[in-house]
Amino acid sequence: MNNENKKLKAAARKNLLGHYGTVIAALFLTSLFTIIFNIPFSNMMQQGLSFGVYSRVLTGLVGSVIVSLISFLLSAGISRIHLQLARGQETTLRDMLYPFQNRPDKYFGYGLLTMFVSFLCELPGSVCLIPVLSGTAELSRLGIVGWTVLAVVLCAIGTLVLILITLSWSMTTFLLLDDTDIRVTDAIRESRRLMKGHKRRLFLMYLSFVAWVLFSILSLMIGLLWVLPYLTQSRTCFYLNLRTCHKIT
Repeated sequence: MNNENKKLKAAARKNLLGHYGTVIAALFLTSLFTIIFNIPFSNMMQQGLSFGVYSRVLTGLVGSVIVSLISFLLSAGISRIHLQLARGQETTLRDMLYPFQNRPDKYFGYGLLTMFVSFLCELPGSVCLIPVLSGTAELSRLGIVGWTVLAVVLCAIGTLVLILITLSWSMTTFLLLDDTDIRVTDAIRESRRLMKGHKRRLFLMYLSFVAWVLFSILSLMIGLLWVLPYLTQSRTCFYLNLRTCHKIT
């Protein structure tokens, strides 16, 4: 299993040679867009919560969701670039716009669905934190310790469920890129089929990048401009490897 991942990572490094400028530029532009356009909406939510103006909170939340969805399309465009590289095809920054020009509604739908699933997984633990943060926990039978323990347990369970779902759905974006006619639900179903028996292998691949990510954080995030393209290309090679092992229906 580790040998297979090593081969895929070696192939990823080979595919990226001579193309780092394109993938780094794509990652930088996407990150810059997300950060800049999220700032006013984040400030709006903070001010709304501070002064009790919940209309501003709602406006800020909606704005942040829209920015996240556009960023999701840009990220899908980055995946398009990596698919082109992995297949030995020419690619440019223009490929970032591919999802905007080919059924963007599917990517918006998938983006909203992933946000909703993440929200459901995090909700139970977050709800249990409310009495602790508001100071009402000490008035209940469970007490502060009881509510805190319950919140931690539910957060851990929610995180585990989210990881399993994320791994199971991890090939969905590639499938949407490869077939403009496929429905989101069918792409998710196909991703689940492809990942059956391979979730652990992909998880181990992600874990192999943890040290690189930590090093990148220590280098003021600059190293992420190299690590994240390497990770994305490795995941792309993983997808193509799965397609050779499974018949796509």
